[in-house]
Amino acid sequence: MIPKIIHFCWLSNDEFPPLIAKAMATWKEVLPDYEFVHWDTNKFDLESNTWVKQAFETKKYAFAADYIRLYAVYNYGGIYLDTDVEVLKSFNDLIERPYIAGAEIEGVIEAGVFGAEKHTPWVKQCLDYYEGKTFINSDGSYNTLTLPRIMMQQITQTHTVKELPPEQITVNDQIQNKDTLYLFPKDYFCAKNHGTGQLENTKNTYTIHHFAMSWVSKNHTFLPNLKRKLMAILGVGLINNLIKVLGLKKIRQSMSKK
Repeated sequence: MIPKIIHFCWLSNDEFPPLIAKAMATWKEVLPDYEFVHWDTNKFDLESNTWVKQAFETKKYAFAADYIRLYAVYNYGGIYLDTDVEVLKSFNDLIERPYIAGAEIEGVIEAGVFGAEKHTPWVKQCLDYYEGKTFINSDGSYNTLTLPRIMMQQITQTHTVKELPPEQITVNDQIQNKDTLYLFPKDYFCAKNHGTGQLENTKNTYTIHHFAMSWVSKNHTFLPNLKRKLMAILGVGLINNLIKVLGLKKIRQSMSKK
């Protein structure tokens, strides 16, 4: 059984932006019987892990939080939430399971919402990725492989991943089929299209991940946000085709200058 603990990371000294404050307000409203554990530099010893220390010191807080969320869930059990996750309904009907996880896109885990019992093996397997690794590479660049890719890379070494709704997965299925990781469909924990920014929640939705990218500067979020707005207005296919055309044009222009 998963303990009623919500883990979250906020490593900077900045105040919560409005979207994040609004999302987090839903936690205590919907989950009044849960304990909330704030992981910051007082809670996690930066000197204990080189990856986290380097990511923190370069102000790449999201990458530091990638390790800390796995550490928290593995060592204490509970549910991890990104701070931009809005909670719509309680997890109480899910916590008798040994773990809960969902898809961000088909076949890829949602790393912003997941939970497990203490010392769950697949969580440790994900944590092991960071063993002996540094965030700053030898050439000075950063190791910015995203957490969903890391988790899938680690998990699929020993597990088959199956995406099924909870009514088709019993607690015993999860306990007995140790070589299978079951993911709930995207609308359970993600429920927002990362590309278009459009909400896709259903009657099944427990949480909405808003992908606020609060750790990224406004200069770097301008184009992704513009892309989402145009996709919402003109459609995904048209904008993707336009990007391909413009991309090819840019390549031709750069080639002609050589």
